[in-house]
Amino acid sequence: MKNLNFSTLFNKALLILVLFFSVATVKAQLTGTKTIPTDYSSIAAFVTDLNTQGVGAGGVTLNVPAGYTETATAVISLTATGTVGNPIAIQKSGAGANPIITSYTGGVATPGSAVQDGIFALVGSDYVTIDGIDLAENATNTTNPSTMEYGYGLFKASATDGCQNNIIKNCIVTLNKINNATGIAPAFDGSRGINVVNSLISTQTTVITVTAASGSHSNNQFYTNTLQNLNIGIALSGFAAANPFTLGDTGNDVGGSSALTGNTIINFGGAASATNPAAGIRTVNQWSPNISYNTINNNNGAGVNHVSTLRGILIGAAISANATITFNSVTVNSGATTSQMDGISNASGSTAASNTININNNAVYVAYSTATTGIVNGIINSGTAATININNNTVSNIATLPTLQNVLAGTGTLVMIEGGSPTNLNINNNTITTLARSGASGNWRIIKITSPSNATINGNTAENLAYSNPLSTG
Repeated sequence: MKNLNFSTLFNKALLILVLFFSVATVKAQLTGTKTIPTDYSSIAAFVTDLNTQGVGAGGVTLNVPAGYTETATAVISLTATGTVGNPIAIQKSGAGANPIITSYTGGVATPGSAVQDGIFALVGSDYVTIDGIDLAENATNTTNPSTMEYGYGLFKASATDGCQNNIIKNCIVTLNKINNATGIAPAFDGSRGINVVNSLISTQTTVITVTAASGSHSNNQFYTNTLQNLNIGIALSGFAAANPFTLGDTGNDVGGSSALTGNTIINFGGAASATNPAAGIRTVNQWSPNISYNTINNNNGAGVNHVSTLRGILIGAAISANATITFNSVTVNSGATTSQMDGISNASGSTAASNTININNNAVYVAYSTATTGIVNGIINSGTAATININNNTVSNIATLPTLQNVLAGTGTLVMIEGGSPTNLNINNNTITTLARSGASGNWRIIKITSPSNATINGNTAENLAYSNPLSTG
């Protein structure tokens, strides 16, 4: 009988086991279309399996039936990633109400905590589409800190692994506006419907120093969502990249290119005794963002006027950045007395390089009847980009004259359009109309510029402007 070599047999057996488990792993990758309840009992169960198994050839789609409900027991964190050829989709299936995930009850976290409460997170994930999946604060979360800090959150897995090429669309996110607590950078203040932040999910108040372009949050799209009853609708907080800026968040798109893709952000801000700002859309350190076709109204009759600083759209500082802010409808109603209120505010851009900020074709409606010394800016630019275009916009009151409702009160400065000090400034074909002021004094400036190198101001119309106080010296 031929002698058996135990070592050889053992090595062959080990090789067979390795091959078996390798094949099993490949086969276990998720592909094709999965459904609730046939394949998975919940969205959370699907995400857990996806994180373990990964995505196979052709990608994977989870169909969630209309009317489906689920209550999260913790944040649902998707750490798996798709690719352009193997994407991930979680989507509503069939006619009827959107599926909805209701939050758990938060613990001790606030916007200043390293680990914050949220409902659904992408962690370093790419090519994920979430379509028609609503998120809602649990109705029992009526006091802080039980409330959520975010609905959908995009976080980084590492300094070289951000979230890119994701789409969140057709979703309704309803949080609780009472969460106006102070955030620690890179986290913003209060509750945020869609929260894109330059941090790990485990250290949300610690800035990540990005070391590769893959570590940015870039080319994400947020379309046709309704974000409501929160402090900030959409928050984009990126890395302060240095020249040539390839490590910064680039090309994020809030609203798309038509009225069919714009978001609706309503009834934001308004926490009782709020001390921190509220905003419909707030960004910092974003390169070439598109903020277009969105409808923003902090109080459409179902909200509460915010009693601290209020902005419809705030584009924060980003050195040498282009930005497109067009075709938005922005309505801001302040309930403060001394705080600033801006319809659209841009602080982005630098003369260090040729970049352009376009603030065109927007409609801004303002109301601030409680002001004593509060400042109102319809459209304001404080950035110093090479070119600032503020064209074809309308700034007006919510009500029409001569009823003098929703007047702009107080003695603070009112500026309807401010161009600032860019190299090239164009303010053309804007309409400032139907505004009333009740203050007995205070400056009212229709168009203001500071020290641009070149300015063109043409074809603007100012009409139906009135002081309701006949003793005014403004």
